[in-house]
Amino acid sequence: MAAISLRCLSIENLRGSVTPFVLQFEKGKKLTIIYGENGTGKSTISDALDLLGNSKLGSLENRGVGAATRVYWPSFGKVYADVRVALETSNGTCTLSLDKKNVFIDQEILKPQVSVLRRGEILRLVTAQPAERYKEIRRFVDVSGVEVSEGTLRKLINDKSKDYESAVTRVSANRENIENFWVQVNKPNSNALLWAKSEIKRDLHQFEQQKKAIDDLILLWSAIERCGEQFQSLKDNLETAKNELLQSKETLYEITHRASNDYLEVMDILQAAKKYLHTHTDLTVCPLCESSENVDNLVVEVERRIEANGLLSQLDTAKQSVVLKENAEKTQQQRLDDFLENAKDAFLKLTNYCSQTLEINSLDLPIFPIPEDPERWSEWIMANQNKKQFWRDAADTCIDSKNFIETLRRSLIALEESETIARELSVTLPKLKKVLSIVENERKKYTDNILDAISVRVGQLYELIHPGEGLDKITLALDAAKRGSLDIAIEFAGKQDTPPQAYFSDSHLDTLGLCVFLALAERENPEQKILVLDDVLGSVDEPHVERVISMIYEVIQRFQHAIVTTHYRPWREKFRWGILKPDQGCQFVELKHWSLDNGMALTGSGKEIMRLKNLLSDSDIDQQSIPGKAAVI
Repeated sequence: MAAISLRCLSIENLRGSVTPFVLQFEKGKKLTIIYGENGTGKSTISDALDLLGNSKLGSLENRGVGAATRVYWPSFGKVYADVRVALETSNGTCTLSLDKKNVFIDQEILKPQVSVLRRGEILRLVTAQPAERYKEIRRFVDVSGVEVSEGTLRKLINDKSKDYESAVTRVSANRENIENFWVQVNKPNSNALLWAKSEIKRDLHQFEQQKKAIDDLILLWSAIERCGEQFQSLKDNLETAKNELLQSKETLYEITHRASNDYLEVMDILQAAKKYLHTHTDLTVCPLCESSENVDNLVVEVERRIEANGLLSQLDTAKQSVVLKENAEKTQQQRLDDFLENAKDAFLKLTNYCSQTLEINSLDLPIFPIPEDPERWSEWIMANQNKKQFWRDAADTCIDSKNFIETLRRSLIALEESETIARELSVTLPKLKKVLSIVENERKKYTDNILDAISVRVGQLYELIHPGEGLDKITLALDAAKRGSLDIAIEFAGKQDTPPQAYFSDSHLDTLGLCVFLALAERENPEQKILVLDDVLGSVDEPHVERVISMIYEVIQRFQHAIVTTHYRPWREKFRWGILKPDQGCQFVELKHWSLDNGMALTGSGKEIMRLKNLLSDSDIDQQSIPGKAAVI
């Protein structure tokens, strides 16, 4: 594919272009030198290309106008919408426009790559602080992705180191816990860990079974432990009921004995008559004599005669009392009989349980046999009652033993897990550190190789300007102790790692900065890049000017195009007299005086200057008097 060449740059209402300005590029010329006195608009041309390629105006940066430099982009009295920059190339035209916040490119694919170096920036490449200097070279040695990975790996190593320390600490703590358990049981084995491993093999179900067996024993005991008291209470209740029945019978006997047999018989007849009359209310005659006389008052008369004698009421009361006491005596006897049956059944269950349950054989059990005589039950129960608390303690011991073994098992598991983690990390950590070391060394090697290549190229370019001065041994190196820090050093008078600022003149520092910039610019697709040098060599002395031009001629062959702006008059005169070799690819344009009404304007083209040179060469003027041969015009 053919190389893209520049044809025309148009600028409207940007900075000094208060009127439309057009710069035509001569075909076949890769270097354009724009000469003009201070204030003629050279920087506006550089700004236009900078804005087109990088969406910024570098000439306003670091000039103390504040952070909002955009307000000064439009020409005086113009607004953002008035600004227009267009670059026509052999591949098409790319046009830029603005609004208050954005930069718009109509054909992004045609957007040029532009590298701009200004006079105010050139010394920064050499004399700035290492961190600021690093910003200029960062994109060439940008290994931020690797550094992020390094940081992640370094954090991983740090985290794993903490995990390892934590695991080692847990191992120690777990061992200490197990040894404490071992001491609590009087060190039954010569080794705490061996003892613990044997202990956790014990069947926990055994403790659960024994605990349940003891609980059942306590329940059976609880069912009989008050049998003696209950028997005595029921026995006393029965005796009381019998005494009360006997007393009621004696009372009935006394009342019955006081009454005659005839009276009792008559009372029986009267009671029967009362009962009969209450159920037969429609009588017309007496049921005994069949007389109809006084039949209407028969019921009243019978009740009167019954109530007339109080013995009948007492007799009824005594009879009812005897019946109630007989029932009470039967109830108490039944309760006692039921209790004795249930108690004997409970005693039998306890006896059988204690004789048949293996899990409680180790306990202090009740003394058997249980007395058959209920009168001796209380004595037997009291003799064995204190054993119940020991049984409860034994049940609690089962729970404690189970919990102890479970705790011991958890401690052993924690110990094994911590030992496994510590063992794995002891293997992993050295490998991770080795990987980090490899990554760090490879990154450093990568950046060192790039910096070495840049340093060599800077030295080569610097030697072209200062041949034989022995100042080409230039070193660019990242400061290993500081992140994002770039040092520049030279060899001076045999002394290594000398800062150039200490011994170089302004002219030498300027040319060194130029060489650094060009060496960096060469590394990014120079064949697709426009190189702009904005008034960068004002301090270069006369003997070195031609060598700078020669060096630029050599370098720009690798770039798409190079534009050099200058107010340095010897450049103009050297081109005027042919020293800058316009026929070898150099276009020279000169800017006239700028005014607010007329803006920027060209005085003439390179062709006109060459015509003037040819006219002069045909005259009788002594070539030795040509000003281009002098130091300064």
